[in-house]
Amino acid sequence: MNIYDKANEFEKSLRESDVYKDLVEAFENLEKNAESKNLYKEFIDTQSSFMQSMQTGEQPSEEQLQSFQQLQEKLVADENVSKLIQAQQRLQVTIEDINKVIYKPLEELFNKYEK
Repeated sequence: MNIYDKANEFEKSLRESDVYKDLVEAFENLEKNAESKNLYKEFIDTQSSFMQSMQTGEQPSEEQLQSFQQLQEKLVADENVSKLIQAQQRLQVTIEDINKVIYKPLEELFNKYEK
């Protein structure tokens, strides 16, 4: 079987997995609640802004850090956003585990010939 066929098979399996379905459900629940949706969008925007600042070498001010910490507290307190973040983390762990499996042949190869 072609390696691309296996990749497509993997995509289908991922879409059928509970971890993916949980994430879809969490996003759907977020969409149903405007307050949760706005809070999540604010978090994404703020996080993106921080990342851009850090890439340019700028450090966030104490006020910005405090504001971000307050935002994180609101996120944890919001059931819809909290469930979404947890579902994202579970999917991320799953993908990291799968990446380890995918890269195992390369790791073995490089370890064998780089010594």
